[in-house]
Amino acid sequence: MKKEAESLIEKEHGTNPKISRYWIQRYDLFSKYDQGIEMDEEGWYSVTPEEIAIKQAERCRGKVVIDCFSGVGAIDIDPMKIALAMNNAKVYGVANRIDFVTGDFMQLAPSLKGDVLFLSPPWGGPTYSKVESYKLDMLLPRDGYSLFQTALSITPNIIMFLPKNIDLAQLEELACLSSPPLTLELIPRISISRRIESNPALSSRTIRGVERVDSLTHESHNMTRSMKLKKRSRLKKEVKSTIEKDNGRRHKITKYWIQRYDLFSRYDQGIEMDEEGWYSVTPEEIAIKQAQRYRGKVVIDCFSGVGGNTIQFAKVCSSVVAIDIDPVKVELAMNNAMVYGVANRVDFVIGDFIQLAPSLKGDVVFLSPPWGGPMYRDFESYNLDMLQPRDGYSLFQIAQSITPNIIMFLPRNVDLAQVEELAWLSSPPLNLEIEENFVGGRMKAVTAYFSCNAV
Repeated sequence: MKKEAESLIEKEHGTNPKISRYWIQRYDLFSKYDQGIEMDEEGWYSVTPEEIAIKQAERCRGKVVIDCFSGVGAIDIDPMKIALAMNNAKVYGVANRIDFVTGDFMQLAPSLKGDVLFLSPPWGGPTYSKVESYKLDMLLPRDGYSLFQTALSITPNIIMFLPKNIDLAQLEELACLSSPPLTLELIPRISISRRIESNPALSSRTIRGVERVDSLTHESHNMTRSMKLKKRSRLKKEVKSTIEKDNGRRHKITKYWIQRYDLFSRYDQGIEMDEEGWYSVTPEEIAIKQAQRYRGKVVIDCFSGVGGNTIQFAKVCSSVVAIDIDPVKVELAMNNAMVYGVANRVDFVIGDFIQLAPSLKGDVVFLSPPWGGPMYRDFESYNLDMLQPRDGYSLFQIAQSITPNIIMFLPRNVDLAQVEELAWLSSPPLNLEIEENFVGGRMKAVTAYFSCNAV
């Protein structure tokens, strides 16, 4: 029997022993397997078993669903997988109901609209099962926190299909730390219906708006209000204790803490921030793009804060001068630069940029002055005179005394007419390029690049 099975595998897939253990489960993956289903090697261990997929789909009846990592099953970055998915959809007679898209979900997110978003990102191959507790930052191509934030920019109705050994506390964290908090229902990955029938329904538990279901019945509706409140309180304390461990009792940073890996990908390796740093540091993805334009140049980071931009400039530029008036921020920036191994390429300066400007020399000036805290978002149009510690016009003039090559990192709602005014009122007029900055499908800020000549 074993030889017969192996001969069938070899007939269909050559001599690839990696799929042997999955091939025997082929009808669990696709009940119409023999009618023309096609899969690549990754598809064998990553496709959702059909019975599970059916249960997931039943909850979304009549809705518009975006399948973000469709694999062989309508967005996927791999053209080969899209071709396989189209073939398999034809086998099931549903190809005409699907818009197949070859592309990167992270880049496509701003243009997507739907009622429900299905996230089944790569788990890193079969080796996921060897990890005792699978963490969200192990997901590919981005950590689970970033993927979830991207999904939230489209809809709050999100399905995540995850490994059986996933850290459930992290999932509860995604729900609790969303604004507003989301309801979360966790259902075990069971693909054999008789196993459900043979087990009595276990009771559910509700925790701070997070409903964890241990069976497919909804016993949670019979729980007393006092029990629900007790469980909610417990999870709230657990989440807050994690944040407090990192940041003391500063509850204001809760909504930013969930995005910590967007701010610093090496957050867990010793990154330190003060409260202001949480809402003022440039997300790493944006900082990388800003720095790449000035490879090999001398850059002056005039309001360096906790070092988000300083670190990325130091990676590619010949040298960086990082200035901040707050000694605590400079100390934090030095620590963070050491985490990234670039501290020796940065001159850290405690001082007021406005007073130091006459003595500064560099090829590029980076201006990311304080925007006035999170309240900047409350304005329909953010004016340059709202910047701190001086209005944007004054800061720009001071920067021009050093170099015409200036970068300004500004709120997404900044008055662009005022930014353009800075360029054409200069003598001589400066070239200006305005870049909208997105992270996880959401527009975060605007970067204005001024130059006299090509840098």
